Amino acid sequence: MNRLVRLAILMLTISSIASGMASATTYYIAANGSDSNSGTSNASPWQHAPGMPNCSGSCSSVSPRPGDQFIFRGGDTWHWGNSSASPYVGSGSWSWGWSGSNGSPIYIGVDKSWSSGSSWARPIITGDNPANGFVSSCAHDNSSLSSYIRVNSGTTYVTIDNFEFTGSCWTSGGGPQGIYLSSTSVQHITIENSYFHGWSTTDATNDNIYAVLGSGAGNADFNVFADNVVDGSDSAWGAAGSGHCHYSGYSSTACYSGGGIYQSMYDIHGNVFRHLSDAAVTTNTVLYHDNYVTDLRVTYQAGGQHTNCINEDSNVAGMDNYFYNNVITKINATECMFLAVPQGRTLYFFNNVMFDNENYGMDVAPSNCVILNSTNNGSSTAYFVNNTFDYGNGLAGATGTGGCQIDGGQGDLPPITSNWSGTVYFENNHFISYDVVNPSPTIANAATHCSVGSCTFTDLGGNLFQTESAANAQGYVPGNNYAPTSGSNATVGHGTSLSSSCGTYSADKELCGGTSDGARAQAGDGGEIAVSPAIAMVPRTSSWDIGAYQLGSGGTAPNPPTGLSASVQ
Repeated sequence: MNRLVRLAILMLTISSIASGMASATTYYIAANGSDSNSGTSNASPWQHAPGMPNCSGSCSSVSPRPGDQFIFRGGDTWHWGNSSASPYVGSGSWSWGWSGSNGSPIYIGVDKSWSSGSSWARPIITGDNPANGFVSSCAHDNSSLSSYIRVNSGTTYVTIDNFEFTGSCWTSGGGPQGIYLSSTSVQHITIENSYFHGWSTTDATNDNIYAVLGSGAGNADFNVFADNVVDGSDSAWGAAGSGHCHYSGYSSTACYSGGGIYQSMYDIHGNVFRHLSDAAVTTNTVLYHDNYVTDLRVTYQAGGQHTNCINEDSNVAGMDNYFYNNVITKINATECMFLAVPQGRTLYFFNNVMFDNENYGMDVAPSNCVILNSTNNGSSTAYFVNNTFDYGNGLAGATGTGGCQIDGGQGDLPPITSNWSGTVYFENNHFISYDVVNPSPTIANAATHCSVGSCTFTDLGGNLFQTESAANAQGYVPGNNYAPTSGSNATVGHGTSLSSSCGTYSADKELCGGTSDGARAQAGDGGEIAVSPAIAMVPRTSSWDIGAYQLGSGGTAPNPPTGLSASVQ
């Protein structure tokens, strides 16, 4: 009897394993497909995916399961605006409500060996409007479309990979979001390798279009936005004095539209944000690294959102925050980073490069590169280590004042103010051009501002102040993102070694790596996104440089960045 029981259990286990293995299926979707096809081979693809309004037949009968893959043919286009185009998705969002599991996420993306053209390109999600910038009317008004992809409440473990989002135009409301994560129960969603661009609108509308719109609460949702490009250079923007720019009367300042992320996003890394009014306004960002953020300007909308590299309205209680390896430049804002550090937790801010940033005149001078805020009125801690900050003179031709200030209490636009309580430690930072404020700058005055009684700034040593002319003469210039070019430069070998702390500053130990990519958005993968200020770095070992960079051994100069533009081939 026992033998029969054991045999039955064994057979049941084998059956369960086989069933689990068989449950993962790959489905194919192409513009020339049919929803009556099986969808299980690229020779018999569907035309739509489950959750699309016009999904029918075999497509509508499938209930996606953990491990399933939905492969879109490269180079094809799915239409949301022109109902006469094929394939037309239907009226409304692509509504996704199926979950994967830990270790077996559902994958919605591509196979780069499958394409409609001779070379692979991203599948396109479009509202069917040309990228005309500001327009008098839309060819296909997307005002009633809330988002292209809606991830429904309770959905977990889904990866959305390698799509191009373009062609939005709206004449009322705020414009369609690229992807909408609809509630705080939407978790473990990864959005990667995608390209968001090409929107247009009229002057009378709101500037409220984002690549991703999340939910509002500051919870640990573990959602990831990685290796994407959000680029408004071919979208609605206006030159200074163009008449499009009317943010509270600042018509002399150039204005952009569109944003990267609004509300929740736990992990933001490897992205390019450029030619936007906002990169990110979030409620729970714990990781923000290897991003390239540039050319952010005030929104065209009167009374609209002020410009941010990242504005954290709140954060996740009980978690430390990590901001590193970012290259941030040409930001026209009252604040670049407003960082909410949870009560009793620590901010690790390292290997960042910030230069040519300025205040557009709506706030006190200088521009606040970083504003610190302790949540729940509690005490927090921050470490600023091995960063490169250039105070500079701001953006050429823009209004306002230059500068890059780390702020522990001054705040930004009333009634929003920071409420930092605790100690901020500075070590191994390279401060350039702070003599424009104080001939003898120190951590306590020109570099920082601390206006509340419980705010303390502490110099741990290894910090270097240089004039702009002295730094430029040694090769620290915007053209190479202020990297060292010679072993005899002032930063090289003069930092305090922190080798024993690298695992503390981040799990990937990047404090010991020096600034890496700046942005990892891929080039050469079809539907090209060729944007990266990457400068090759070597690991920090016994020698430790001041600033964000670590010069290679033997005085070898790092290669300057090239190809700082976004284009579609």
